[in-house]
Amino acid sequence: MKYIILSDIHSNLQAFEAAIKSFPKEKGIPIISAGDVVGYGANPNECIEMVQSLKAVNILGNHDAAVIDRTDISYFNAHARDAVLWTKENIGQSALDYLQGLPLVLEEKLFTVVHGTLHDPEEFNYMMDWTDAMRTLEILKTNICFVGHSHVPDVFISAGGKLFRSHEKKVKIEDGSRYIINVGSIGQPRDNDSRACYCVYDSEKKEVEFHRVEYDVRSAHDSIIEAGLPVMLAERILVGR
Repeated sequence: MKYIILSDIHSNLQAFEAAIKSFPKEKGIPIISAGDVVGYGANPNECIEMVQSLKAVNILGNHDAAVIDRTDISYFNAHARDAVLWTKENIGQSALDYLQGLPLVLEEKLFTVVHGTLHDPEEFNYMMDWTDAMRTLEILKTNICFVGHSHVPDVFISAGGKLFRSHEKKVKIEDGSRYIINVGSIGQPRDNDSRACYCVYDSEKKEVEFHRVEYDVRSAHDSIIEAGLPVMLAERILVGR
């Protein structure tokens, strides 16, 4: 069975629409979002409506939580805080109700999904190094954990008593090994590649493949400017960082 795993749409409607068009064409593929549908971009309502129309299973990201006052924004940088405040002023009630209902963690039979780290999901810490990875692996009940938050595609692998890190486009899922897979970002990649990023997990082939999708980044840039959001948020999506 295939699963589409994505994260960090961040109100970037242009990127999200392009990614959807590139999804595998088989019917009935579950879509899983690792959080942060909103924040940074100019179309929070439209992106939430699209997630709902796709019947995607979604979890709570730190920007989603900030918009519904479930996390402290004092640790956000100034541009991120401005984007949260803008979103709170421009988001509809139905979208807020949707965010209110999102869980912090999703645990399926084959994989687990969390925005930041599994060992402290409510803190929204970044999965950046092996210290973070090992703390999550210690309590992980499945052999795969999909995460987002850093906006950088990345894979931690624990196999045969050794630890590995991979940045390959395709990752083979081996029996007896465990994996933490950062699926990157749809709406605001930060690995110097402006293309939207998501993963497809094929449980029968036992592999996870990263997909990159070009979109009308200039239109998304202009939407952010026109909305009155910080210019830096528009400029950074042009270069993917």
